[in-house]
Amino acid sequence: MILRREVLKAFGVLGASTALLQSNPLQALQTIAEKQHLASDYKGLVCIMLNGGNDAFNMVFPDTAHPEYQNYMNTRQALAVPNYVHQPQYLANKGDARYSKALLPIMLRDINGQQHALNFHPGMQGLQALTRDGQVAVVANTGVLIEPGKRDEFKQNKKRKPAFLFAHNQQRKAVYSGIGDNTVNTGWAGQMNELVSFSKDSVSEGKSSAVLPMGISFRGSHQWLRGEHSTGAVLAPGKPGKIIGLGEKGNKRQQARTATVQALQSLPSDDVLLRLMRGKLTSAQDLSAVLTQLWTTHSKALAKLDAMFDDGKLSRQLAAVAQTIFLRESLGMQRQVFMVELGGFDTHAGQIDKQPLLLAELSRAISSFQQALTFLSLTKQVTTFTASDFGRTLTSNGNGTDHGWGSHQLVVGGAVQGGLYGQWPSMLRGGVDDYRSGRLLPTTSLTQINASLAAWFGASKSEVNVLFPNISNFSVGALPLFKR
Repeated sequence: MILRREVLKAFGVLGASTALLQSNPLQALQTIAEKQHLASDYKGLVCIMLNGGNDAFNMVFPDTAHPEYQNYMNTRQALAVPNYVHQPQYLANKGDARYSKALLPIMLRDINGQQHALNFHPGMQGLQALTRDGQVAVVANTGVLIEPGKRDEFKQNKKRKPAFLFAHNQQRKAVYSGIGDNTVNTGWAGQMNELVSFSKDSVSEGKSSAVLPMGISFRGSHQWLRGEHSTGAVLAPGKPGKIIGLGEKGNKRQQARTATVQALQSLPSDDVLLRLMRGKLTSAQDLSAVLTQLWTTHSKALAKLDAMFDDGKLSRQLAAVAQTIFLRESLGMQRQVFMVELGGFDTHAGQIDKQPLLLAELSRAISSFQQALTFLSLTKQVTTFTASDFGRTLTSNGNGTDHGWGSHQLVVGGAVQGGLYGQWPSMLRGGVDDYRSGRLLPTTSLTQINASLAAWFGASKSEVNVLFPNISNFSVGALPLFKR
């Protein structure tokens, strides 16, 4: 028996995956071929969501010459990287080759010209090399911030704090909104894709010969890609022609869904909902045929790109991003935004065992992605950045860290002006940046990063102000993350 929820699940997956697909992808592909569409002004934006709340204070931390080094060591104690890499219980000292204990020094100049002696966590050699090449910006002590303020102003409610400040689901919504608003269900990338500047690239406007929408997720449906009138496409890494949840040669559940879908498609009906469902299914099937055709045609080049990445979950997603970018002209794309994820960062316990592997995977995946972009001659046309639910406490809970507020984020790409942005925080427990119990108060808003990314992507100044109305609350405005 085919369960109702199984049918709805199949439709739900398809609806999320195809809500913005061109109504006739096969015809669109032919139109692209006839016009020889060239994406000469191509730009891509990639968000890497570090799910769970990354402890970025151990991802990038002070070197011995940094004025905050001693505060970092005293506050973090056993959790400070220079301390735990020498402890017998650290797995690198037990012969586990997945772990490294060599600190990775970098020197970053801030916008005032001051040099900061810092380290990447052991195992992040790829990002260290990219930083030395000037392709990495570290944004210090940033987070969801509606308006700037001092600790007492927030505690006395003289300044607006984000609601449900340390809750995973609420803070993810606030991060995706771009403006610290956890009451909306749209994301700033989805809203950006509907702007006038990108209307020629938007499938939802019906003006584009593109096969796919601008927004693509390789990790499920995402708020970040959702606009007022559109959503992004959901694709599976390494399975270009597959519609998730269906397949005549799949397991029994997939076979049952497929048979039900085929039966519904053949039913005679004037029902509006059924016609809409048929249209979406046909669009998804056509898209599957288009992608399968393109993957077959370009199989050698796509395989070469794929070989640049390892088998890590994030690497697999970024490999798929690189392959989709390679097909940009065939797909008729001049602008694309991608969402990928790496989970496991909610390190309340076992942080010293868990986080090193996650950070090493992050570094390898980004390094491989930049290598792929070099192969495609697109290092200056694609920018990658990290995001996370929130930061974590500077202080240890005995076996890890708890939910925090401020954190560090990375922006990577050939167009990026490498360096340190924002203010490096006081890492003293109870210091000026300690909002409460080791949770740092951000001094730079994520909005300032987002506004810079949107402007680089092609949004006009007025459009940036519409996307991020609270940018006017910050005197510095959008961070100058990109080369002029």
